[in-house]
Amino acid sequence: MKILSAAQMSWVDQQTMKDQEVSSLDLMERAATTVFDEIKQLYPRLAQYTFYIFCGKGNNGGDGLVLARLLDQQQAQVNVYLVDATDYSTANLANQKRLPAHLIQKISPDTQVHIPAGAIVLDCLFGYGLKRPLAEEWRSLITGINCCTGPIYAIDMPSGLLSDGPTAAEAPVIQADVVYTFQSPKLGLLMPGNSRWAKAFRVLDIGLSRSALEQVDTIFHYIDLALLGPFYRKRNKFDHKGTFGHCLIIGGSRGKMGAVQLALKAALRSGCGLASAYIPSCGYTSIQTAVPEAMVISDPEEEMITQFPDTRTFQSIGVGIGMGTAQYTIDAFKVFIMQGFDTALVLDADALNILAQDRDLWQFVPKGSILTPHPKELSRILGTWQNDFEKLEKVKAFAEEYQLYILIKGANSAIVTPDGTVYFNSTGNVGMATGGSGDILTGILTALLGQGYSSQETLIMGVYLHGRAADIAVQTLGVYSLLPSDIISHLPAAFLELEKQS
Repeated sequence: MKILSAAQMSWVDQQTMKDQEVSSLDLMERAATTVFDEIKQLYPRLAQYTFYIFCGKGNNGGDGLVLARLLDQQQAQVNVYLVDATDYSTANLANQKRLPAHLIQKISPDTQVHIPAGAIVLDCLFGYGLKRPLAEEWRSLITGINCCTGPIYAIDMPSGLLSDGPTAAEAPVIQADVVYTFQSPKLGLLMPGNSRWAKAFRVLDIGLSRSALEQVDTIFHYIDLALLGPFYRKRNKFDHKGTFGHCLIIGGSRGKMGAVQLALKAALRSGCGLASAYIPSCGYTSIQTAVPEAMVISDPEEEMITQFPDTRTFQSIGVGIGMGTAQYTIDAFKVFIMQGFDTALVLDADALNILAQDRDLWQFVPKGSILTPHPKELSRILGTWQNDFEKLEKVKAFAEEYQLYILIKGANSAIVTPDGTVYFNSTGNVGMATGGSGDILTGILTALLGQGYSSQETLIMGVYLHGRAADIAVQTLGVYSLLPSDIISHLPAAFLELEKQS
């Protein structure tokens, strides 16, 4: 799914009206009705609820006016607060006339509205087209809305949040519990720093022109099952274990052998033909016992890795999890990485920390390798950033310079490719925020890379399935009790979904 800028969305809207021979008023009715259907699913007995709908002067406000009419027709208690203006959009004016006049109260940006407990708020003040932060005069109204005790639903964007660039932390912005955004995710909704303003969002298909959507070029994409389908490989009866690659996990140190166990189990659940581990001697018995399906090669040193094995017989190699940064390990890793490789690596955890200490080493990392840093590891590599948009630009520059694929971990994890394309993930949940989740991802990615998927395909598919398995798991376990091993247990269900859709 494409992620479009505000200008691109506006163009698609205009093209839709031409292609489908519909008016702006018709499109507004369609969009608002789609939101209304979502609300009705949440609150089937609408007559029992009170809605406070805040409408601006443009088409986002027009959406709110249509919603007010639809809710009023269902006997809901509706209170409409419309910003007083002299330049309402044409569709906004038309929908004002379609509402009973007594439902509309005109307000100014500094109005303070008392919202009673239990009321539901619909934010329709500003949509995706906002080009600059809201002026200070809006703070009173927006603060009052944010102080309400009931749920806040924003239509398309939380008012005050910019779609395509950073929003100042101190700017007045609606704090939406859910954002109903139309046709395409907006970039601003995917940035971790904006989570206080957009706790969750749903993309609603309002039937915009498929032809217009196909014509728009963008470097930003949102990963869904449809994106995976074209490159997912179904298996046939003549395949064998040699077909699916032999992957190697290099890592572990005393007290951190669990990371290797998790990665191996995840790799095996992700379809690799063979899985091996290279670990310190102290982990030999535990790995052979915990993961009997895997093979183990041990370092001569008991507690740490002091040398690296011959890797020529493996189709994919994942390096770094639980490895530590003892000097012997650092020295061995430098010798390993400087020998040069023809195939991409999966680099995580301490492999990244060692590389971050010596920038000259990056030139030896094979082109097409996959990096999976968490935020602290990423900052060690790139330095600091002021906001998520600046972080993204730094990652794009780094990925291009060294021709690497970089995963920015977090909610809606972002995959950055060497050509600057960015894929945001649609799966996953806060239950994954625990030690071990990243080790599982390393195992999944190493397995997929070994099966012949490209680095880009590996990341798109691996990150999606990793998050999807966690989403399936929390349906019965909840986010508090989710363990990394639960993600592995639910990987088969995630793969089955993909199999059925392909």
